[in-house]
Amino acid sequence: MTRAALSNHAILIVLCGVVACGEGPSSLNRTTILQPTTHPATTVAHLRGTVDVATGTMTFDPVPSTGGTIAGGGVSASIYGDQGVTVRIYNSAVVTSAPVAGKKTYSANVGVQNLLGYRIGDEQNGATPADTMGIYVFMNTAPIVSGTSSPCTCTVTVKSSQGSRPFTSASNQQFWYWPELLGPTGGGGDTTLSRNAWVFEADTQVTRFNFDVLVSAAWSAPNESMWKVTYYGDSLPDTQARPRWRLAATTGGPTAAMVGGDLVINLKKTKDSLVYLRRDSVRTGTNALMEARMRLDDGGNSSDPQPGIAIDDSTKYIGAFLSDSGGAGRGRIGFVNATGTFIAGASDTVGAVRSFKVYQLRKFGADSAVIYVDGVRRVRTTYAALPPSKATALSPSYFEFGFTAGTVRTTASSWDYVLYQIGQATP
Repeated sequence: MTRAALSNHAILIVLCGVVACGEGPSSLNRTTILQPTTHPATTVAHLRGTVDVATGTMTFDPVPSTGGTIAGGGVSASIYGDQGVTVRIYNSAVVTSAPVAGKKTYSANVGVQNLLGYRIGDEQNGATPADTMGIYVFMNTAPIVSGTSSPCTCTVTVKSSQGSRPFTSASNQQFWYWPELLGPTGGGGDTTLSRNAWVFEADTQVTRFNFDVLVSAAWSAPNESMWKVTYYGDSLPDTQARPRWRLAATTGGPTAAMVGGDLVINLKKTKDSLVYLRRDSVRTGTNALMEARMRLDDGGNSSDPQPGIAIDDSTKYIGAFLSDSGGAGRGRIGFVNATGTFIAGASDTVGAVRSFKVYQLRKFGADSAVIYVDGVRRVRTTYAALPPSKATALSPSYFEFGFTAGTVRTTASSWDYVLYQIGQATP
C-alpha cells in the first residue's frame, strides 16, 4: 500500500462554503480513518455556501440532489450532515485585500461547534485524553467561480490549507485541522477554542464563488467501535504532523529529517535511540493494528533488532522489529523480549530489507500477536510470551515507531507512512 492509497474514514459531515457562515455569538460555550458502526446513516442535507464579492453577502442555499455528492467516493455509507443540525462551522467577517497582479484574497477566521449529543475529536472518554485525534475540515470539491464582472477564464484557489491527504478516494484533499476535543452540544467545551485562517485567492473579475467541505472527526466510545490515526511521512512527526506524535530520543546524535518525501531517522552512536509515540486507549483485551511502510537503509549488518513498530497496552509490550543480520539486504523480522533481542522462535528471515516493504503488527486482545510483511503472514506469538509493559504513569498505553537502542554504531531507516488502528486487528 502506498501513501496515496490510504484513506481516513471518519464521521463525514456534509457542509459547504464555510465563509458563508456568520461568526458565532460571544455567548457560545467554549473550553486522519474511521467508520461509524453503531449509528444509522441519515439523509445528507447538502448545502452550498455562496460568497458574493460585489454585495458582501454570504449565504447558504440547499443544493437539489439525491442525497449529496462525495468527491471520489470511497467513504462509509454512514455519511450524515446538515449545517446547524449536526455541526456548525462559523467564521469572522470576510476581509478582502487590495488587488495585486490582478488578484485579490478573501480571508476569514473559522471555528467549529459540535451539535451532536456526544463528544467528537477522539475516542477516549476520560476527562483529559492523552493525545487527542482532533478535527479536520477538508475540501470535498475545490472552489468554483460562479459569477464575474466581465468575461474571463477566472479561477479561485485555496491559499491557507494546512496540508492535503486522501480523506475519500480522491487524492490531495486540502484540509484545516483543530487538535481539539469537543464536548456534547449545549455543555461546556462544544466549540473550538482556536480559529483557523481560511484564505482564498481569486482574479479581480470574480464576484461570486462556491465550494463544498466535509468534516472528519472521531466519535467517542461507545458511539464508535474502531478508530484509525495515520502519519503520512511528509512532515516531521513531533512538530508538523496532524495529529502530532511525541518524540523520545537519547542524547548523543540521533537525527530525523525529511529526505525525498520520506522521514529519515539516523542514529550515529552506540546505544542511541529515537522513538515517536502517541498515547492512546489500547488495553489488554483490545484488538489493535499497527502498520508502517519503511526500509532499513543502513543496519550495520547487525543481528540486533533496530527499527520497528510497537504497541504497549499497559500489560504487554508488543514490538515488531527488523534487523540487517545477513548483509546484502538480508534481514530478520520478529518480536522482541525485555532485553530488546528477538524472542526465541518468534522471528523469521526476510529478504530485501533495504527496499520499502509494508510491515504490519496485529494484536488479538490477550490471545496472540501476528506480524505480516507485504500482506504475507510471517510470525506469530502468544500474548503470554510477550515481555511486560514499559508503560509509565505519563504514558500508560501507547503506539510507537522508530529505532530502539542497539549495539550498532550507524543505522538509518526511511519511513513512507505509519498508521495505527484501535478496536480491530485486521485492516
